[in-house]
Amino acid sequence: MSRKEWVWVLAVTGLVLVASTIPYLVGYLAQDDALRFSGALLDRSDYHSYLARMWQGYRGAVRFRLPFTPESCEGIYSQPFYLALGHLARLTGLSLPFTYQVARVVFALLMMLAIYRFIARFITPLQTRRVSFLLATTVSGLGWLTEVIAPTPPGGVSPMDFWLLDGFTYLAMLTSPHFCAAITLLLSVFVLLLRRPQGPSWREGALALLASLALGFIHPYTLLLADLLPALYWAVQGLRTRRVAWRGLAAVAAMGMAQLPLLAYDLWVFYTNPVFAGWSAQNVTLSPPPRIYLLGYGLLLALGVIGLAWGHRGGRELSFPLLWVGLVMVLIYLPWNLQRRFLEGVQVPLGLLAGVGLVWLTNRWLKSDRGKWRALTAAVALMMMSNLYLTAGLTLAAASRSPALFWPADLLAGVDWLGAHSSWEDTVLAGPETGNLIPARVGQRVVVGHGMETVNYEGKRAAVARFFSAAAPDAERRALVRKWGVVWVFYGPEERSLGNFDPHTVSWLEPDYRSGEVSVYRVSLEGEP
Repeated sequence: MSRKEWVWVLAVTGLVLVASTIPYLVGYLAQDDALRFSGALLDRSDYHSYLARMWQGYRGAVRFRLPFTPESCEGIYSQPFYLALGHLARLTGLSLPFTYQVARVVFALLMMLAIYRFIARFITPLQTRRVSFLLATTVSGLGWLTEVIAPTPPGGVSPMDFWLLDGFTYLAMLTSPHFCAAITLLLSVFVLLLRRPQGPSWREGALALLASLALGFIHPYTLLLADLLPALYWAVQGLRTRRVAWRGLAAVAAMGMAQLPLLAYDLWVFYTNPVFAGWSAQNVTLSPPPRIYLLGYGLLLALGVIGLAWGHRGGRELSFPLLWVGLVMVLIYLPWNLQRRFLEGVQVPLGLLAGVGLVWLTNRWLKSDRGKWRALTAAVALMMMSNLYLTAGLTLAAASRSPALFWPADLLAGVDWLGAHSSWEDTVLAGPETGNLIPARVGQRVVVGHGMETVNYEGKRAAVARFFSAAAPDAERRALVRKWGVVWVFYGPEERSLGNFDPHTVSWLEPDYRSGEVSVYRVSLEGEP
């Protein structure tokens, strides 16, 4: 790989990172005294979860606790990625949201470089490398077209181009630094293991082992791909050549042995600790129907089939990306809760195969170099449309201060007051939306706030709604407060919308803060029955 080639990769990467950052910049520039940008574009709930984890690191914690549920439990050695970002924010003096954005850009950059290096392992022609790289990083499906022709009805499944973070590289760059880090580590494992036909050297094997351990700390389930895929590849190669890649299999076995303590600890925690077991039970990410995948990956799949057929005919070794896609097709419909999580990084082999197919089609049907360049540019641009559509839509939503992207300033002021006048171990009772904000904004624990990380989320959401209902007896409210160990009750616009309960009417709620429509009450049950 020449220096000129890397310069091109960095130039493309820079453009993509700028595109993914524009909606954030517009959001922060659009905020005013009344509305403040939330810092999230697609999934505000999970973004707040990541900030809440960073708060724990910021306060010096090395063990993770669930802040979105009132049950007490010992911290566990988990989620080190965001805990480490919290420590970094404390050491550098940067805010948590800014640290998050820096991490998003840095790990997206590393992921883009790792993707190109992986593609270069299998493809030699420069033009095909570049096309494959673009297809693996900047394109998605035809969701924009299906939404124009037949918009998703209420309750239906919208095109996955716009929401399936696991399945598309650009969505990972747009939203989640830990997804980018995980894909970078996974590709690094593969590149290190596949540098030599019979397996890695001792140094390469050791580096692959360390990369796999780092991957396991971020996304343990991805270790199945990291270990099984190279083993399958060498098994297939052994059947073809009648030579066993002992060094490669030994490296994978060493990786698996090193990963066992980590996996055993995760299984022990998430099956024996009732709080984390409750989180695990609600952590359900099932695959959508196959037609959703076909629409989302349609052109990539079609071009990939052509690329696979032509690539093998031309003598290219494409079994590894083919096995990756095939293995994912099996894993995403096996009977377990984390089906679509195994899509992580799959656009890379799809883009690689599709790039081979697209270049072959243009070379076959067009003669002039200018015609080929125009055809390739048009095809890639067409396949980018969903990402362009999404980025433009998010930018317009940020510029117009969409309620989905902004918080009222008086609400944030109330949360900030709470953070300054309470202990981070205090439990706060608020509505689900406000409860999602509080741990991210000030790090305090709440009764309900996240669909997966609040144990028995639906039950607690109904109980909180009952608490703020005027029909609930006062004794029932006091029982809920005692049960959850509530120290503070937050009362703002969302809590008003849940019912007609007026906290001023009860003697055991002492108003400590009030501004506009936001009040914060301290619970004082001394002397209460």
